[in-house]
Amino acid sequence: MSLGERIRSLRTERNMSQNDLAESLKVSRQSISKWETDGATPDLDKLVSMSEIFGITLDELIKGAAPIPDMQASGAETSNPAPNAKEVPIRAPHRIAGIILLCFGALMAILFFLLGGGLASLMFASPFLLCGIICLYTHKRAGLWCGWAVYLCVDLYLRYATGITWRIIWMTAQFTPEMNYTRLATGWGQFLVGVLLIVLTLWSYRKKTAACDKKHIIVAGTDLLLLVGLTFAQNEIIRYFHSLPYERVNDIWYFWLRSCGDYIRLCLLVALLVQGCALIRQRRVDKRA
Repeated sequence: MSLGERIRSLRTERNMSQNDLAESLKVSRQSISKWETDGATPDLDKLVSMSEIFGITLDELIKGAAPIPDMQASGAETSNPAPNAKEVPIRAPHRIAGIILLCFGALMAILFFLLGGGLASLMFASPFLLCGIICLYTHKRAGLWCGWAVYLCVDLYLRYATGITWRIIWMTAQFTPEMNYTRLATGWGQFLVGVLLIVLTLWSYRKKTAACDKKHIIVAGTDLLLLVGLTFAQNEIIRYFHSLPYERVNDIWYFWLRSCGDYIRLCLLVALLVQGCALIRQRRVDKRA
């Protein structure tokens, strides 16, 4: 088995894509493809990094040879392999934090429910419950996804309890003291925090690349069409509700249609920005190559 075949075999055994391995080694996906097809040979530092990622020795990676056990090491047990050193410090804190957040969220939901909060108690506990689930099942960018979860929960609560959304910023020039400047400040806060989360998401995926092939272009185009189509459909639905007499408008249906539409469009926008930046980044890498 050649070196490239061993790299491909070790990568697939660990359910890693070429992009995942390239991101860990800080190289392009094309470099991984060339290594796996024996079109090029990795540098020594990349081989060392790969051996650490795969949890094997450098000899196993290069020669495919099993490591020779050190018989002089007292008390060493060769029958049971040592746990992956990278997984212990990464997963354990996430799981502990997830369990704590889930317990705290469940306790808060029960407490508010007993105090007469009803279903609204879930709204207060939802940030802790969602962050707990994220910490338990997500080990990459958990902090970023928790930030998004908290932001959406707070935004949903403000919409439901006060009717304030970030759209209020478009009325800044027409705002008067009678309209309560606190509402305007809250809307601007929602908008700025949302922009900050988008910037942090793009920064988190700053090393992601995507080849300018048919598959990725179709994905980006579909995302764009869905975003435009959903925006048009939501505007038409809102216009329809506004044309109805007030007594015929179901406030709950209107609230959920508008809120869910906004959140889905936000997800599509962020995904489109990440995908677009990845395509542009790969195009620059190809030009330099």
